[in-house]
Amino acid sequence: MSAATHKDTNSAGDPGLSLWLVPTEGSDIYNALTKAMNQLVPPILGASDSPKFEPHVTLASRIPRQSIETDPQKWLDGIDLPAVSTVEVKFHELAVGEAFFKKLFIRCKRSDSLLQLASSCRAFSSAKIDEAQYDPHVSIL
Repeated sequence: MSAATHKDTNSAGDPGLSLWLVPTEGSDIYNALTKAMNQLVPPILGASDSPKFEPHVTLASRIPRQSIETDPQKWLDGIDLPAVSTVEVKFHELAVGEAFFKKLFIRCKRSDSLLQLASSCRAFSSAKIDEAQYDPHVSIL
C-alpha cells in the first residue's frame, strides 16, 4: 500500500491524502495498466498531457493531512488490517465519468476482501464515506 496526495479537496476545501492499493511493480497487471494509462489511451483520446500516476485502486481518500503529518509511517502501521492473505481485485467494466481523476476507468468488482481492506483504511482515516457509495476502480485517464 502507498499513501499519496491528490488534488481533490475535502469539504473544508483542503487537499487530502489518499491510500492506494498498488499492484506489484513489474507484474503483468502493473505493466499492462501502465501501458494503457501512459501510451495507448491518451493519444487515442487526444489527452497526451494527462497527469501520470501509478495504477491503483483507491482505498480511502480525502484523509485530513494533519492526521498523519507528524509520522506517516506510524499512522500507516496503526491501521487495523483485516486478516486476509490475498486481496481479490477483479475488473468488471470500462466506464466513463465526470470527475477529474475518473474520466476513463475500469470499475472493479466489490469482493469481500477488497471491501474489508477499504473499510479498515477508511475507518482509521476518519474520512467518513458511506460504504454503499464506495466504487472501487482503476483510473486510466
